[in-house]
Amino acid sequence: MEQTSRPLTLVHMGDSITFGQYIDPALCWTSIVENEVRNRLPGIPLRTHNRGISGETTRMGLERFPRDVQELRPDLMTLQFGLNDCNCWETDRGLPRVSPAAFRANLGEMIDRGRHFGARQIVLATNHCTLKRQTMPSGEVYEEANGRYSEIIREVAAECDTDLCDIRAAFEKLNDAELTDMLLPAPDLLHLSARGNQLYASLILPHVIRAVESAALLVA
Repeated sequence: MEQTSRPLTLVHMGDSITFGQYIDPALCWTSIVENEVRNRLPGIPLRTHNRGISGETTRMGLERFPRDVQELRPDLMTLQFGLNDCNCWETDRGLPRVSPAAFRANLGEMIDRGRHFGARQIVLATNHCTLKRQTMPSGEVYEEANGRYSEIIREVAAECDTDLCDIRAAFEKLNDAELTDMLLPAPDLLHLSARGNQLYASLILPHVIRAVESAALLVA
């Protein structure tokens, strides 16, 4: 592909999985994807911004969206949330940190806002499986709630006509021993290990490559 007329801006928006919690920044999936895109598409200049923040829900992400996404006027965006939204704290008496209805609405608004500020290509990702199988104050097992919120993500992708990277579907094929290798050891059992980040990157990379190529045609 020929050189584009200007650099493309890619924003990775999400929680600790996007941020790369407890992992060398060079080994997190966003860095791997950035390097691979540059190697495979050398004629397309790309500026990448990691806007993942640990512990955040979609409600918190939406609050900082103007500063962290809109001001950057992205051409492309990846969007990953849910692992905190589905969690329940004792202080909330069994309610999730963000209700399913609000989670759905927050994702939809981030997609709408991203498009309004220039993101022609958006990749929405479900969340990987974890080994967090304790019962939460709601009475639901955390990993079951994680799966339920990932299903909402699939529905939002279809409703908003957004490219879906179904990370969870790929991780569901792993047995417990394989999944253990993809996650940080106990007591964590949720955040991605270096190998988990590699797998995540391999799953989302084709989506990002297609998005970059499509965006480049629009600015050529």
